[in-house]
Amino acid sequence: MTKKMLFAVIVGFLFLLPSGVFGDYLSPFDKALIQTANNISKSPNIPKNTKMVVMGFKESSSRKPLKLSAVIEDDLSNTLINKMPGRIIAKNHIETVLKELKITRDDVFDSKNRKQFGKLLSADLIITGSYWLGDGMVNINIEVVDIENGLAIFSDRVKVKQNLFSKDLFN
Repeated sequence: MTKKMLFAVIVGFLFLLPSGVFGDYLSPFDKALIQTANNISKSPNIPKNTKMVVMGFKESSSRKPLKLSAVIEDDLSNTLINKMPGRIIAKNHIETVLKELKITRDDVFDSKNRKQFGKLLSADLIITGSYWLGDGMVNINIEVVDIENGLAIFSDRVKVKQNLFSKDLFN
């Protein structure tokens, strides 16, 4: 086989491979989080060098964090870190501060605790939200809240088909 023929066979083979082999495949959930990260990074309401923490996502009707809460928080954090490096507080640092303050994640949203928490974390904003299940969809509402005054300064909604998630995340 000549070099030209070998080259043609290799190039042809590469075109036949599914795009996911090269990391091009993104799930609808990933795409939705990337769009949200883009929206947050471009929002005129969010100052450019603010530090943010992602936490507090709960299922709307029960107001409890299901296993899906951690997935949303982790995936949104990772997406935001890639979009805005150096502006998202690491999850292990959040847990350290919660232990130091002797408060739970739920206690953070009390105004006094929120300010102390933000100060110890050096965070300006909390990215939080809720989600609900309906019509075969997971509807995720995302809010960016100013730690100092508790005002919501940005919101977004993400809808993803429920069957894209493992059923055990809804327990």
